[in-house]
Amino acid sequence: MLVIPQYPLLFVLAAFIGEAGPLTIALIIGCTSWAWGARVVRSQTMALREKEFVKAAEVLGESSWRIIFIEILPNLISIVGASFIGSVMYAIMMEATISFLGLGDPNTISWGIMLYNVQTSSSMLIGAWWELLAPCLSLTLLVTGLALLNFAVDEIANPQLRSHKGMKRWKNLAKQDQKAREPNVPPQNALWSGDK
Repeated sequence: MLVIPQYPLLFVLAAFIGEAGPLTIALIIGCTSWAWGARVVRSQTMALREKEFVKAAEVLGESSWRIIFIEILPNLISIVGASFIGSVMYAIMMEATISFLGLGDPNTISWGIMLYNVQTSSSMLIGAWWELLAPCLSLTLLVTGLALLNFAVDEIANPQLRSHKGMKRWKNLAKQDQKAREPNVPPQNALWSGDK
């Protein structure tokens, strides 16, 4: 699936099926877009499998299921999250593209169908630019928001991308919290016995 170009495959499948509904388009996108995320998760799983804590769990006689769910899976959560957000962005754009090209169900409501209706009704020729503005702006804002969320999740997943300013801020907040929790005891003179 990594070698086959996904856009032409999606267009051929959508054209073959005819006017596909939202569920059919979701199945087509799901069947053609799983390979990239699976490749990333598999490579990270193989790298984690060689780590010392997994080897130690194997030596201790832990079951394979416990090693998978307790040792490996928690370390994959951030990568799976970033991969999921990337897949959602891809699916939204692909659905809009398929619907815009007229391969989706024209009776459903989607941003791609709105763009398709703008194209077929010649709204731009008569100067009705606002019909184009709403779906384009909505798609842009949604995908940009998901991309920013993906960058944040990627920063959590990849320690090399973490900003040092953020880490310094958290350390300073921890120091301030620790100072606030310490009791305020006035310093005493070592020669003073405490009673007069």
